[in-house]
Amino acid sequence: MLQLARNALEGTPEQLRLTANRDYWAGTPLSVAFQKDSVSDYDYPHASEEVLAERSSIADRVCEELRMAGLPAHRWKPDVDGAIGAEVAVDPGEGSVGGIFVTWTADFGPALAESLLSGDFQAPVIRQNGAVAQHMQEAIIGILRAAGLDAAPSGDDMNPLAVRVAST
Repeated sequence: MLQLARNALEGTPEQLRLTANRDYWAGTPLSVAFQKDSVSDYDYPHASEEVLAERSSIADRVCEELRMAGLPAHRWKPDVDGAIGAEVAVDPGEGSVGGIFVTWTADFGPALAESLLSGDFQAPVIRQNGAVAQHMQEAIIGILRAAGLDAAPSGDDMNPLAVRVAST
């Protein structure tokens, strides 16, 4: 997999487009495993339909508030990856496990991916991406609090620069 990614990045633009196309992966063992995992949810307990509807409504409001402040914002979709701006996701988990999360994605182009793939984690582009994400986390929290929403750092060690928006 790593070699395939490297080949795509080092290849022609057409090779990169080909491997970035989701249809390219359809039917492969990786795709089958992903589909199986996404359907099973590993018996992950989900919140009630009522709670999920409330979270969805709040997530829509989060997008609206961020857009009014001039930031690009969109709802997370499983088949869309890498959209620039604030991505607002509703985690269907029950209780404090689930919720509404906002993450910021900047556009540093192929330099970021190349540094990550090569293991150069001290590259300036990686530091810059982290700094931008941290500043955007602070800005998003401020914007959402000014709009009357309860927003705070996610506290998630797997996504420490995400923002968690509370629902009732």
